[in-house]
Amino acid sequence: MEYVVKNIPIRYEAIGPRQWGKPLCLLDNATDLTANTKWASTGFSIEPLFDESTYSIFRNNTFQLLSELWRKASLTIPSDFNLEQYHTAASTKELHLKGIEFTKLVDVKHFPISIDILEKRISAICQENLVVKNPFDGRSVFHFRVIRPQQNDNNPLHRDVWLEDYDNCINLYIPVAGSNEKSSLVIIPGSHRWLESCIERTTGRAEIGGIKFNVPAITAINTPAEYLRPNPRANEVLVFSPYLIHGGAINLNNDSTRISIEVRLWKR
Repeated sequence: MEYVVKNIPIRYEAIGPRQWGKPLCLLDNATDLTANTKWASTGFSIEPLFDESTYSIFRNNTFQLLSELWRKASLTIPSDFNLEQYHTAASTKELHLKGIEFTKLVDVKHFPISIDILEKRISAICQENLVVKNPFDGRSVFHFRVIRPQQNDNNPLHRDVWLEDYDNCINLYIPVAGSNEKSSLVIIPGSHRWLESCIERTTGRAEIGGIKFNVPAITAINTPAEYLRPNPRANEVLVFSPYLIHGGAINLNNDSTRISIEVRLWKR
């Protein structure tokens, strides 16, 4: 799979069986939490997040939480650590794998601010009463996504809803550190409305460069596509449909790890 973002070609080769989808739009038989918004046609938006006082608390608590989680993973994290330099602390593959194991599936009781504040803000954005609780398994969790510079840490292009527990929700990408025009999430606007027959993908979990991912990988697209890197700033959030094609967000920075928070919300 090869595509171009900001005139930069990006390529990956997924191994294993692959297939083209059926001529149906998955969103036609699902809950569309973008439906009441002005950005329903594109499937994503960048929105202001918190007031300045709340964001200051959020930022400080995020640093403290990440530092604590990484120390549990046996990483050396000084009190004045620069989050963008995570790759210097996780200097080997083994240390990185330990580090990210502690930053996945974090219970919302540890979220950097009261999760109620986030739920109210995103509910207002989507004009729906939303909660961070997956009806599939009853879990209320969030993830830190940690993408080292010039490494294959990122998922390939995919739809979240190819996993059975991520339908009928809305996705959040909250930048924490190192998120910029060279590292932020790649999306294809409007692709949440594409027929599955527009996409070829692996039939199971993708394997790329010896790394197995949790999601299938798109291997070909037979319709015109625009690849964007929306670039939310500090105290902004990228809100997007899980039916939207996204991923493939290799960090093209030379010396800056990209860290973001991933959260999903469903109708209460």
